[in-house]
Amino acid sequence: MHKSRVIALVVASIVSTAAFAGAQSATPDTVASARAGRVAKAGKGPGGPLRGVKLSAAEKTKVKEIRGSYRPQAKALHESLMPAMQEARAARQKGDTATMRAVLERTKGDRAKLRALMERQKTDVRAALSPEHQKQFDANVQQASQRRAAMAKKGRGNHAKLHRGGRGLGFGERLPNA
Repeated sequence: MHKSRVIALVVASIVSTAAFAGAQSATPDTVASARAGRVAKAGKGPGGPLRGVKLSAAEKTKVKEIRGSYRPQAKALHESLMPAMQEARAARQKGDTATMRAVLERTKGDRAKLRALMERQKTDVRAALSPEHQKQFDANVQQASQRRAAMAKKGRGNHAKLHRGGRGLGFGERLPNA
């Protein structure tokens, strides 16, 4: 149950971040370029599965093609989850954990579909890599898994870094009645 709450909060934070970025931008092009930057960094950042992997031109093309093929499905799932995640976030901010849990239970199937889609994409990207790059990819995935396990062991969610320091509950805090 704890993992599903963490995943739901991850999705909710992504949705809320996108909503704030869209609300603060002056033009639609700014939002598109910001989103493109985040998408470009996905998987390539300091903790991504492709960290330290120098892709060949052919591998880059394959990875780009794979990501492009999964993008419409992921976008549709994200958009279908967005209203429910906003509802869960609002309920959590009000301290209404019963409503939040009900929303999370209601969206369990779609969240599982999204996780499965992400796993399939990761598997396809791995298959597009050369054997030596697959080793680095596997090592990066293993390190990320260990980091998540260590944070979970400490009782922190994936967003413990985003704690808002006294301005309401941070992502790493529990509600009093939870």
